[in-house]
Amino acid sequence: MQVPLLLNEYDIHRNPVAGAHDPGMMWDPVSQKYWSYCTDAYGPILGVQDVIGIPVRSSDDLVTWQYHGTALSQEAVLQGQDNGPQFQKTRAFWAPFVEYAGGEYRMYYAATRAFGSSESRIWLAVASQPQGPFENRGVVADTWGTDDTYPNAIDPHILRDGDRVYLVYGSFFGGIFLKELDPATGLPLNGKPKDLGTCISHKSDPVLIDGPEGPAATFVPETGYYYLFQSYGWLGDTYDIRVGRSTSPAGPYLDRRGRDLRGESLGEKLAGSYQFRAKSPAVGNTDAGWSWGGIRGPGHGVPFFDPQRNAWFFVHHMRDGSRVNRKRERDGRLSFRRFYMAVRPMYFVDGWPVLSPEPFGGQDLAPQQPKTGDWELIHFDYLDGNQRRSEVQHLTANDPLFQRCVVHMAPDLENGGSCLCLTGLDQEDQAVWGKLLAK
Repeated sequence: MQVPLLLNEYDIHRNPVAGAHDPGMMWDPVSQKYWSYCTDAYGPILGVQDVIGIPVRSSDDLVTWQYHGTALSQEAVLQGQDNGPQFQKTRAFWAPFVEYAGGEYRMYYAATRAFGSSESRIWLAVASQPQGPFENRGVVADTWGTDDTYPNAIDPHILRDGDRVYLVYGSFFGGIFLKELDPATGLPLNGKPKDLGTCISHKSDPVLIDGPEGPAATFVPETGYYYLFQSYGWLGDTYDIRVGRSTSPAGPYLDRRGRDLRGESLGEKLAGSYQFRAKSPAVGNTDAGWSWGGIRGPGHGVPFFDPQRNAWFFVHHMRDGSRVNRKRERDGRLSFRRFYMAVRPMYFVDGWPVLSPEPFGGQDLAPQQPKTGDWELIHFDYLDGNQRRSEVQHLTANDPLFQRCVVHMAPDLENGGSCLCLTGLDQEDQAVWGKLLAK
């Protein structure tokens, strides 16, 4: 079992999961490897020269990663950047999703006019090998020329339902949308990139929290439900991970109480900013005054089924909460500048997904028996996006809390070694994470 990352190490060659924002995940049956693609980062902070073109990483075990540079061809980059003579070029591409389909690798990625703009396009690029080069085939969703009441054509994800293929996309403005694609080409089934599709999630009125954004949807045969994952909150600090479920790919997606994600509910909260206790420097490199400050803003993730382990995972980014990474934005909000990819085991309780408190380190994923002892517990409030800190509670092996939780072994990111964890629901139907303290 391995601790999967070291915080405050931001050279992408020494710590390949550094700088991975909005990561996706794919198991490739051809190369027999895991491949992850993410939003473009900027060379100076990562120690690399590649700036634009979708960073790509591979792994043999979902724990140790290798950085391969960028995946788009130079021609595809120039085409995706081009917004016409009256507009500046797109500076970076966002939130790619890649799958192996029809004997080729298909990458869906977003090119937006500017950060915070709702004028964007989602491109489909294809390649004959997972590391590229990917060449553009065409635009699948286009919100250029629309106002903020329309969806934003970013954050693509693919939902497969038998022989039918859907693009799930959108961010913040008009909500999350679903539109059908041609299985043979991966382009819009009706040939119209400007056709927006169907809304499956949107913010409430009045607005409670920023969002939704970063959607991903999948079908889970074991439960018989389609799940829509999304994020709410401020990207730099209070971001979170939420989910709703449906019996149909087009929705309605509901929470536990039957409330619709289209304005009635934000979805069931699975994770938010958190802080377990840590023995520095097990979790991070203490150079430049770094000290443990927990994790901020986990979010924009995708569910991922691993056929090698016959198990579900959830991959997302998360931010290092150390004080040395804090920055005050112009509007007064805090941002934590450094981010990393995390791959968490995903279990199911009462037909709903729950995420492990600790990133995956190669451990046996089988559930374990509860144990009596002192447990660090973190409860995630539905609306409060502030960092949740652990509290210690003595639990007996037959405590009612364990009845709606999965107990499992995991690497101890905060302290090194391994630990017994729990994930599930507390008596108030809130997500709860826990770690058994060593005696």
